[in-house]
Amino acid sequence: MSSLLESYRVLGVKVGAGMADVTTSYRQLCRTYHPDVTDDPDAEEQMKQINIAYTVLREKFRRETAFNDRQTYSRPVKRYPTPEAYRQTADTQRQTAEAQRKTAETQRRASEAYEQRTAERAEERAAASIDAEKMAYSALHDYFEALNACDYIKAYNCLSNHDKNHIDPEGFTGWRESVARLYPMREFKISGDSSIAVVTWGDNKTYHARKFRVAITEDDYADDSTLSGDVDKLVINENGKWSVFLGYKEISQLTRSFDKRFETKKKRDAEKLLENYASGLHPEYNMFNAEGFRKTVSKELYRQRRYGGSMTFAAISIIYNGAKNVSRDDLLRSAAKTICGTLREADIPAYAGDGLFIIMFIELGKRNAVNVIDRLIESIKKNAGPQLGEQTEIVYEYGSWSGAGHVDIDTLTGITEKINKKF
Repeated sequence: MSSLLESYRVLGVKVGAGMADVTTSYRQLCRTYHPDVTDDPDAEEQMKQINIAYTVLREKFRRETAFNDRQTYSRPVKRYPTPEAYRQTADTQRQTAEAQRKTAETQRRASEAYEQRTAERAEERAAASIDAEKMAYSALHDYFEALNACDYIKAYNCLSNHDKNHIDPEGFTGWRESVARLYPMREFKISGDSSIAVVTWGDNKTYHARKFRVAITEDDYADDSTLSGDVDKLVINENGKWSVFLGYKEISQLTRSFDKRFETKKKRDAEKLLENYASGLHPEYNMFNAEGFRKTVSKELYRQRRYGGSMTFAAISIIYNGAKNVSRDDLLRSAAKTICGTLREADIPAYAGDGLFIIMFIELGKRNAVNVIDRLIESIKKNAGPQLGEQTEIVYEYGSWSGAGHVDIDTLTGITEKINKKF
């Protein structure tokens, strides 16, 4: 106790003063007796006494603080709820369970309703997609049907408003005519289902579109081959209406391109066509042989199948029974020369066989064909003169066809066989 009292005395504070007063007095004494601030020879000894006194009082205050902060241990008392509390707890649990059940039922019903709405919307989208594909297919079908029939105004009406703003009917017609000159036997046919697409053009407009695969067939009878290719064509939806989308801005540039290619093709194929024509001629008469006549007639049949028309086939048969002072070959040469010289002026194709000449009249009725054949036979008799002989017969028969149905080379063969049977 004496050390505590001595400590209070050294620091110059009242006994029982608080730690704040002790600290304040300690700092004042340090500023007064510290050896660094005073020249007093006893300053160092006094400073030691001050530090000891401050340390004693500081430890005293620490012990007191630790003792006051200590908590008194007390045994926990176990309290049991009353029956009323049990009932309230049970009611609360039942209410919570009922609320959870109602929440789960509400969520289940909402989930079922959402799934049902999703399925209905999916069915609606599927039905709308099927309807859209049908309308898009119909628009593209009408467009190619018009192109195949060379009805370019009708084809122009199938185009989208976007294309019509850039292409006028005259420019479109000129372009399609340029294409027809380059590919005179071209046909278009939709070859597959469509796929969904989106078109964004230079005006920053976005269109819902359908893309179709279109097969292009070219029947080129000059070399007896078939060329095929596939292209993609777009049909766009403009305000609920489906129409063909080309996306060309300057159709005149395309027209010039096709015209230039057509001129190049004509120069390139000129020599080949001459070779094919020469190879299709009868080796002795200046008329077609069987192969050359077949190609010529096939090409005309194809043209008439697409664009309509009619043909008349006339067959002239010379039955040789022995002429005076003339051989059978000389007689046939004379008849072939007469037929060729007469028909070449009108550019009428004819076939020369073994005593049989078949002539094809394009867009000429049977009555007019009969008149031509009668004059032709008179010319044959006149050129042969008295050497023809009384027993030599010249007979002829006709067969005609109109482009109302499908006709190919088999039909030609049937017509010629029918004519041959009458001889």
